[in-house]
Amino acid sequence: MRELTEVEANVVVGGSLIADYAAEGGAVGTVVGYVADTTVMGATRGGFAGAMLGAAYGGGYMVGTFLYNSYQDS
Repeated sequence: MRELTEVEANVVVGGSLIADYAAEGGAVGTVVGYVADTTVMGATRGGFAGAMLGAAYGGGYMVGTFLYNSYQDS
């Protein structure tokens, strides 16, 4: 057996930048939601909102990076 290349390892792991930002945003949103509302429902709402904001940021970051790199290569 051979070792996986960096590209192959990233495919096997299956993680993406959008998922990473969504997870981080969800974690922060859960804490903020609980502190703001002091209920489990507040934590749930905050976690959902944080995950959506994190995913949107991750998607925008990926598109912006792609466009920037494409511009630099031309």
